[in-house]
Amino acid sequence: MSLTAAVRCACLPLAFFLAATLYAQSSPKIAVINLRLAIASTAEGRQALAEFDIRFAARQKEIDEINRKIDDIAKQFQEKQNTWSAEQKAKAQLEGQRLTRILNRKQAEYQDDRNTAKDDIVQTIGSKLVPVVDRYARENNLGTVMDSSAPGTPLLFVAPTIDITEAVTKLYDQAHPSKGAAAVPAPAKPPAATAKPGPSKP
Repeated sequence: MSLTAAVRCACLPLAFFLAATLYAQSSPKIAVINLRLAIASTAEGRQALAEFDIRFAARQKEIDEINRKIDDIAKQFQEKQNTWSAEQKAKAQLEGQRLTRILNRKQAEYQDDRNTAKDDIVQTIGSKLVPVVDRYARENNLGTVMDSSAPGTPLLFVAPTIDITEAVTKLYDQAHPSKGAAAVPAPAKPPAATAKPGPSKP
């Protein structure tokens, strides 16, 4: 074998190794983000959710009070049905029915308004979070970023090393600082590696 051929044979394994290394370094990677958790974990998101709870607390208290009145009427009816007159029974039944109609209406309005307000938070912050995810993906050579919080996402296991939720949250807070949110605690982190949960309504 000539010297040139021997050198070529000796360099082949090294060439393959270098090519594989360069490919591994340059090939796009896959990452996963829990988009809903990221939104709720940003300083802006924590502030918005704190204000959301305060906004609906009074209406929830009103609904609880109506429920209490209905329960009281039902309890009185049960305890005094043998001593009440027909007129008293009819009056109690009519009042219970009236309060039940009010309760059903207020509960439906309350739930609709809550859903609308929560969707507004998600859309407002989410529209600003997507460009942050795009920036992070480009800077870290990510070819695909999957949202583990999206219903139907086929994820059975997520390793902590590919979960970019926390990193993107920090990057968002740097780009969009929120005043007055420092005292609001961040949501608890999910387990490092968990099975993909089923779909859930926001």
